Amino acid sequence: MNATKPQSKRPAKSRIRWTIALTLYLGVLSVLMFFERTMLFPAPPVEYGDWQASHFNAQESTLPSSGANVHVWTLPKNAATKTLIVCHGNGETLGCMGDELAAIRDRWNVNVVAFDFRGYGKTGGLANEVDILHDAVAVAKWVHEDKSFQGQQIIVLGRSLGGAPAIEIATKTKVDGLILDRTFSSIVDVAAARYFLFPVRWMMRNQFRSIEKFPSYTGPLLQMHGDVDEVVPYRFGKKLFEASKAVPKEFLSMPGLYHNDPWPESFWVAGKQFLEKLDSR
Repeated sequence: MNATKPQSKRPAKSRIRWTIALTLYLGVLSVLMFFERTMLFPAPPVEYGDWQASHFNAQESTLPSSGANVHVWTLPKNAATKTLIVCHGNGETLGCMGDELAAIRDRWNVNVVAFDFRGYGKTGGLANEVDILHDAVAVAKWVHEDKSFQGQQIIVLGRSLGGAPAIEIATKTKVDGLILDRTFSSIVDVAAARYFLFPVRWMMRNQFRSIEKFPSYTGPLLQMHGDVDEVVPYRFGKKLFEASKAVPKEFLSMPGLYHNDPWPESFWVAGKQFLEKLDSR
């Protein structure tokens, strides 16, 4: 009489391993979805930095927007003929940018208008794509309508995440020039490269698809990106630039520049030259 062979336990163990792996995968996916806003908008605490606008010869004001009052600093420059609207990065607020904003004003001889995104600094509400873009356009329209800036050339500067609202301003209002610093084609491009195991292109609520809007801006453009940028990979800045129909346009490739490095002297010089060339248009 033949003995019955015991059934292999390997299929059962394999199913257990796959179940555990799937559970872990779905768990991580859920965490990424739940903490998307926290990861995408890591605003510094409002207590951090120097919020005394007078320390930088700045004027402080608030601008009513849908559901919030946007916190704005204006840094005037005597005899300036240009006003530069600054859209900061996702890890910044006005409170930690005073020295830099003052340097922009003084080195480029421009009036500077800077504002905190929705949910940042002293601007109320919760950070999200729709409201950040809406507030940016509201600030630009205020600049156009305010008598203090009448007759001025309006230029927009966007850094990192701020590139998206800067492009929104450039495509929704009249501007005379656009400067972009280490920004992206879209947030989902950046996220998909970093979290390539997850379907971030359909799971992200805030997508900032700048590249889809960018071709409608046809004015002067100066764009910079570091070739070792570890946050927004260089290829996504280049991808955005190549989609541009701006005239004229210039791309500055910065060797050895990381995402959070301060502006190199070459960019300060290029920015000043870019602004001066606008006078001949």
